[in-house]
Amino acid sequence: MRTIFIILLGLLAPAAAMAQADGSQAFEINCDAAATYSDRYRGEAVVVVHRGAVVCEHYRNSEPDEAWELASGVKSFTAAMAAAAVEDGLLTLDEPVADTLTEWQDDERLSQITIRQLLSLVSGIHVVQDRYVSYANAVNSRARNEPGTRFAYGPRPFAVFGEVMRRKLVAAGSDMSPADYFRSRVLIPMDADVASWSHFEGDPLLSEGVEITPMHWARFGYLVSQGGEIGGTRLLDAEATAAMFEQRYMRMYGMGWWVHHEGVEPRSRFRSARAGISAAPANFPTVYAAAGSGDQRLFILPDYDLVVVRMTRGVRIHRELQGDVGFSGQLFLRALLPGIPPSSES
Repeated sequence: MRTIFIILLGLLAPAAAMAQADGSQAFEINCDAAATYSDRYRGEAVVVVHRGAVVCEHYRNSEPDEAWELASGVKSFTAAMAAAAVEDGLLTLDEPVADTLTEWQDDERLSQITIRQLLSLVSGIHVVQDRYVSYANAVNSRARNEPGTRFAYGPRPFAVFGEVMRRKLVAAGSDMSPADYFRSRVLIPMDADVASWSHFEGDPLLSEGVEITPMHWARFGYLVSQGGEIGGTRLLDAEATAAMFEQRYMRMYGMGWWVHHEGVEPRSRFRSARAGISAAPANFPTVYAAAGSGDQRLFILPDYDLVVVRMTRGVRIHRELQGDVGFSGQLFLRALLPGIPPSSES
C-alpha cells in the first residue's frame, strides 16, 4: 500500500501535478497513518473511497470478504430505507405515523408524531432501554414528551418504523419484510448485500443486528454521499437523503446519522478529540457518521468527496473489553487527512 495518495481533481496523481495552474485544491490522504491508528485500537479494516474509486484498502488479521456486525451503524440503513420508500411513493417524511398506525390516532401526542421525527429520535415516545424491541411492543409505546422537543436515543423508534414499513408493504401488495425490501431496493442494485440480518420475535431488527463486509458498507456510503443516485440510477429520494444530515431538531443528529457541520461550534462539554464526530470543533470538516458499538464507523466527508469505513470485529470485542477502547473518530480522520486544521482539542 502506498503511504500517501495525493488527490487532485478526483484523480490519483503524483505530487508534481499539484503545480498545475487550474486553481484546484489538492489534499493528502495518508492511508498508512490511518491504518496504523486503526490497528492500535483493534481495527480490522479501513476502506477509503474518493469519487467512486477505492484509494485505500487495509485489512489487519481478516480477509476482504469477512463480515462484521454493525451494531447501531444499522440505523443509517433504516434512514435510507425511508428514503427508498419515499422514492417509491410508499410514504412521506412529514406524514403522521398515525396515518399507518391507526391505533395511535386517538392519542394526543402519538397522533402528532411524523416519520421524520421518529427517525430523528425526537418523537417523544418513552425510550425503554431494552436492547431488542419487537414491532408489536414498540407500537404500544407511550409518548412522554411533545414531538420535536427532546432527543432520546434507543431502538424503540426504529422498531416503530419497522411496523410502519411492514404495513406499507402489505398495503402495496408486497410480502417482503422491511429488511428484504431494503436489500432488494438499495443494496443488491449496487452489487452489495448483507451477510446476515438478525430478527427478534420474527421482526428484522432496524437498529442493529446486521453483518456486512467493509467494502459493501463503503458502497452503501458512496450511494448516500451521491444523494441516493449511483450509475445514473436513482435508488433513494434526493430530498429524503439530504434530510438525513439536516440538523432540524438536534445539533448532533440528523436521521440515523451523527452530524458535524464545519463552522458549527459544539457544546463546550463535548469539546474533546476523544468525543464523537458530532462533537468535533468548529474548524473540523463537515462529517456525517454512522456509528456502532465496537467502534464501527462509516464517515462521509462531502467537501472531500470521501467515504471512509473503519471496522473492527464488532460488538463482541466491545463487550470483552467492557467499554470504550480509546478509539477516536476525530483522531482517526486527522491521521487519514493530515491537512485538517489543528485545534486545541487534538
